Amino acid sequence: MKGLIKLLDRGARLITISCDGKKVYYHFFLKGEIITKNKSKRNLMSLCKTFPGAELYEREIMEKFGVMFENHPKPKKLFT
Repeated sequence: MKGLIKLLDRGARLITISCDGKKVYYHFFLKGEIITKNKSKRNLMSLCKTFPGAELYEREIMEKFGVMFENHPKPKKLFT
C-alpha cells in the first residue's frame, strides 16, 4: 500500500477501484495520465482514510468478491 500512498504524495487522485475476482485494481489520475496499480491479496488495507472516495468501491468489492479491507470504517453490505 505504500506505493499507493506515494502516488497521493505526488498529487494523484483516485478515480475508481475495480476487481476481476483475482486482483484488485486501483486507478489513479496523475498529471494527465491514468495510472493503474494492482494487488492480488485477499486481505488489503483500506484506503478510506487516505482516499475517502474509496469507501463505496471497497464495500462493493467486499460484497461481490470476498476481498477484505482491513480498517474499513463501515464494512456493511451494500446490496443484500
